[in-house]
Amino acid sequence: MREMAEHIGAYETLLISDHFGGREFYIPADPEKNPFLPLIGAAKARTLSWVYRRDTLAIPTARYALSRARRGGIIAAVRSGNLTVADAARTLGLRRDYTSKLVNQTDEGRSGSSCAMAARRADDRQITIFDVLGTTSRD
Repeated sequence: MREMAEHIGAYETLLISDHFGGREFYIPADPEKNPFLPLIGAAKARTLSWVYRRDTLAIPTARYALSRARRGGIIAAVRSGNLTVADAARTLGLRRDYTSKLVNQTDEGRSGSSCAMAARRADDRQITIFDVLGTTSRD
């Protein structure tokens, strides 16, 4: 992954791992036949075809790198005070104590070069109980 990231960038490498991780792909010399062309664009597909031409690449799943990239922006928002730890934990699908540990004891979300990938979002088709019941007042 690091070698590929040196050629096309970290974000595009993570995109490839996210979409195609765990599979093998033949990289043709012709960039128009590159299997990643629609995902990364013509210029970067041309670079991959030049570097890895006529080779078969095993694309890693990159679970750790992807989860770190996805949660970096949210952890940074907690550090800046724009988001609470509880809200971040809910958004990330993590326990609150683990999210607090990520905020206080790691460097995630601090570097300017981190990839900002979309975190898992709550299903917008799902309504909350408060939308159904409305507000209640206690007298």
